[in-house]
Amino acid sequence: MSLKKLHFITISLLTIICVVTLIGCSAADAIEPTEPAPPLPASTATVIQTTPKLPSPPKLPLPPATPSSPEAPSPTLMTISEPIIQPPKEPIPIELPASNSITIVDSLGQKLSFNTVPKNIATISPSSTEILYAAGGTAIIRDRASNYPHEVQTLPDVGSAYNPSIEALINIQPDLVIIEALTQARFIPVLKQANLKAMAVKAETVDDITENILKIGKIIDKEPTARIEVSNILSRLSSAKTYNSGSVLLLISDHDRNLYAALPESYTGLIATKVGLINKAAGLQNSGPYPGFAIMSPEIILMANPDFIVTITPAPKPAPRLSETIKQIPPFARLKAIRTENVIEADVNLFLQAPGPRIIEAVEFLKNRIKR
Repeated sequence: MSLKKLHFITISLLTIICVVTLIGCSAADAIEPTEPAPPLPASTATVIQTTPKLPSPPKLPLPPATPSSPEAPSPTLMTISEPIIQPPKEPIPIELPASNSITIVDSLGQKLSFNTVPKNIATISPSSTEILYAAGGTAIIRDRASNYPHEVQTLPDVGSAYNPSIEALINIQPDLVIIEALTQARFIPVLKQANLKAMAVKAETVDDITENILKIGKIIDKEPTARIEVSNILSRLSSAKTYNSGSVLLLISDHDRNLYAALPESYTGLIATKVGLINKAAGLQNSGPYPGFAIMSPEIILMANPDFIVTITPAPKPAPRLSETIKQIPPFARLKAIRTENVIEADVNLFLQAPGPRIIEAVEFLKNRIKR
């Protein structure tokens, strides 16, 4: 009997342990979910908690396990089926040069650098004004003699090109002052002292004119415009060229009625050369008040006896034109040009005072006036 009682007690203890284990599992189930859910009816909960299979009696009870919830899977059990893509890195910027500066050498041999495009430009000679506008630029101030193109006549001026007001230039503070190399080089030191950048241009030859147009076009960021203008000048000059057109003297007079002839190497002489005329003043020495001109006595003019005489009158009307007064000099009645009425009065701006891009207008004018 004692053995049966012991066996019964052992069975009872094992039963009690299983019941306690099931109660612990049920309590763990109730605590596990992290997200609130609507409460289930008591009967349903009881069924869910008591349905798990009981361990067989001979085996020791296993420790309680927490069932996984399909609604809130444990982070430690998650797997990633796709590779992780890292965000693209920012590109490393490529450093460009600090500035695209432009360096040119002007007509006086000065080396000038420009880190920015000059916007406020002063021109204090007719040549510099017309070269700037031919390159596509504009000026904010001019000299009194600059009158082309027409719109510059409304600009303020600094006075005469021979004695401009440096004070007016300082007051306006231009980014660039363009001067004429031959007659205004003396202003460079004064302009530098005033911290004004000055560029010199000249127009003694066609190359001078076209090169300065291109240089200024580069400085002011108008290179296409400058190239078109240069191409136009060269094309028209080529069309205006004539051959075996005869000889010429290009004359100017001073207040004392002395006569001077333009040398072939002067700008005025260049116009005749481009037409194809032979300049009878070739070989003479530069003399007198006009650069590029030689004094001519009546005897030398009679010896030259050109086919054409081109006259230039610096004084404005109503001052008499040299083309008329020269005919009143008695010995000159024998000159071929006077006998054949081939004395031509030229525009003082085109032929003398404004050397520059309008050389083509002067050449075309002279070509149309010569008679053979």
